[in-house]
Amino acid sequence: LDIITRFGDASGLHLNISKCTVTPIRCDHINLHEVLHAFGGQIVAFPIRYLGLPISLGRARLVHFQFILDRIRARLAGWKGKLMHIAGRRVL
Repeated sequence: LDIITRFGDASGLHLNISKCTVTPIRCDHINLHEVLHAFGGQIVAFPIRYLGLPISLGRARLVHFQFILDRIRARLAGWKGKLMHIAGRRVL
């Protein structure tokens, strides 16, 4: 954590440890709780969201992105009903 503190002092970008998470990849042979004891964040497993988008191990599947598609469909339904000409609605 010393290097993170130094980085924050130099750059002005500080970590909010209460919002931080650690997602281990291929760390089966070490005791993560022991290593991360001083960290204070929490350990989470895949799939996770980063900047609102899903990240998973392996190939991305439709189920990981379904919430985005649902949001887009809901917004398009309201938008096309209000603003589009009837010919444009048929095309869409």
